[in-house]
Amino acid sequence: MQNKRDMVLEKVDLLLAELADLKARGPHFRIHHRFRKPGMPCAPGEEILAVCLVHRGQEYCLPLSLALRILFDYLARHSRLPQSAAQIEAGIRADRFYSQHSTAVMGKEKFTRGVPRSYIRVYIERLRSTLERVFLEADLLVDAHVVVIAEETVMNELGYRLKAVCEWLHVD
Repeated sequence: MQNKRDMVLEKVDLLLAELADLKARGPHFRIHHRFRKPGMPCAPGEEILAVCLVHRGQEYCLPLSLALRILFDYLARHSRLPQSAAQIEAGIRADRFYSQHSTAVMGKEKFTRGVPRSYIRVYIERLRSTLERVFLEADLLVDAHVVVIAEETVMNELGYRLKAVCEWLHVD
């Protein structure tokens, strides 16, 4: 009887520790890139293949369009500070990784989907909606608004940031 009680208490402690970590750092995502040039880290010409939630040893792929994969990857790389829609658009446009997305295999000078400033708010809502569905599938009780955060400035401008642990995996 004592042994069963100890096992239950250990599981409860583990779940509480997992919940505390989730609250502090956010969920864990794995961003898959492919078509990397040998010996290079993330570089222009690669493709953002997929974004997956990693929970309890399983991957749950988010069914995201190219524009949403680009937005997610950008927010993951720049998660420390919130950015306005204009800053996000400018950042994606200025970064060769995004402007030359998948050129390594497509053979075109520019093969990407833009992320216009006027669409950012809509894309953020679509991203949150997708996250909610995947969290539900993974039995993870997390509000997507706590993961994709919108912070208001004194002038009512919104800054967006991602609260999550992200890792990049290159599929060679």
